[in-house]
Amino acid sequence: MISCYQFKTFMSGYIDKDISFQKRKCFEEHLDACPQCQKLYRSIVATKTNMANFPEVSVSENFLNNLQNKILAERNARIQAGTSRGFALKRIPSFAYGFTAALLAVIIGFYMLEFQPNTRPPQTPPKLVQEKIRPKPSIPNYEQSNPAMTTPGQLANSESARDSIADTPEPSHNIDPNFQNKIKTVKKAY
Repeated sequence: MISCYQFKTFMSGYIDKDISFQKRKCFEEHLDACPQCQKLYRSIVATKTNMANFPEVSVSENFLNNLQNKILAERNARIQAGTSRGFALKRIPSFAYGFTAALLAVIIGFYMLEFQPNTRPPQTPPKLVQEKIRPKPSIPNYEQSNPAMTTPGQLANSESARDSIADTPEPSHNIDPNFQNKIKTVKKAY
């Protein structure tokens, strides 16, 4: 047996005799058992019969053209009335205000962050890592540069030794660009 909802969906096909035999049989069983659906079915059949008895209405040949022209004229009048009012804030959808406010907040925040001075110090590796990475300064061999000097004490007191010490380049404090790889090596050693 079918439900009242299914009865209503089958009703048009039943009246037009456009449903299968099995659905027709289920429809008729429900129609016999349900008084509400019987009332609905009778009212629809009566309406269909009454409409068939109405006299046929005749219209002029240019009725369709006149109707289309009236519809277009009404639509154009509404459009004209809307554009003649000019710009009005109340015609802007409310979500546009929120979107505009959010966009302005993002732009202002971007410019504030962009032009803010950078207060963070540059990133440098820890001192332990710097010591491991920094190459050891080579100690100049003073005996080779000045063969006349034979003892280290004499070398330290001589002026040529002071000059040669002053000429030695200071160790550079620049950090090796590949220090990250060397840091990994130092970490692995510990």
